[in-house]
Amino acid sequence: MLNDGPFVCAFGDVHGHLQLALCIAARWQEQLNIKFDAVLLSGDVGTFNEESQLDSATRRHAKADPAGLEFMYQWSVAPQPEWLQRIFVPINENGLGLQCPVVMVHGNHEGFAYLETLVKRVIPAHPVYIDELPSVDTNQHIHYLPSGWKLLTSSGLVVAGVGGIEKGQRHAKYHDLAYLNDDAIFSLLEGGKVDILLTHQGPSALQGEHGSQLLQLLLDEGIARVWFHGHSTRNIEINKGGPQGHTTIVPLGNITSKDEGHQAKDIGEYGCCWACLGNELIIKREKPSFWREFSRHKWLTLPNGQLISPSLARFENRRQPKTDKHR
Repeated sequence: MLNDGPFVCAFGDVHGHLQLALCIAARWQEQLNIKFDAVLLSGDVGTFNEESQLDSATRRHAKADPAGLEFMYQWSVAPQPEWLQRIFVPINENGLGLQCPVVMVHGNHEGFAYLETLVKRVIPAHPVYIDELPSVDTNQHIHYLPSGWKLLTSSGLVVAGVGGIEKGQRHAKYHDLAYLNDDAIFSLLEGGKVDILLTHQGPSALQGEHGSQLLQLLLDEGIARVWFHGHSTRNIEINKGGPQGHTTIVPLGNITSKDEGHQAKDIGEYGCCWACLGNELIIKREKPSFWREFSRHKWLTLPNGQLISPSLARFENRRQPKTDKHR
């Protein structure tokens, strides 16, 4: 029997597989008989809305896994497919019932030319409500938490975000937004404690050269009770760190496995978790018991090559209206 929460669901690198992530979150709610306060995405969401924005790595992986371009062809079109909206409709109205905010930080594989148009340069001094965050998709389901910003959830949780990676750790040259913002990190250092820190990269104390020394400052200060991150997770262990072990750090892998093949991939071993942030902290980072429900051979493939999750296939109308590219 779970306590009263609040509960959150967190994912590692999504790389375009938003249907998979959000359908897992909805299915977990149903299985656990709870409601999430938020679904958190720790970067590399794949928010490309034009082919010209694709980096070489994303282009290469999309040849083997076309679902990696899901955001471009399903979430950034107008109108969005009707079946996609069913994720956010209450269960008693024939939907999947995921009605909490979906919040992302950016990684190093995003449509940065688009994201930079959404970012206000001034970091708010206080936590903001969900409707004050910019949204990245056409129907405003997925909200962007810019670096240094804090979100106040409906239950009172404070979630701070930092996107990007430390400079000099990758040979590829990324957009400036792909790198950690010093001002954002220093703003969080001066801004007091938060319940959750959501970042793309992890701290150097736990991830070594694959982590960030800049982000390590946030762990040394112990600003967060729980820290979720993705990116390079050579150390996959859940650890405690900071002063008196105040912070629980949860590394999250890719949402999909790394097995190569001509089809999209199955759920990764460490790609998702749910957590209860009550008086007792409960974190369950596990491959869901229902993961076979989302095996790739069960996904519906449309004539245009787009994939539809098994949870949503029953809502698909093959005579979808034509869509215009992103707003």
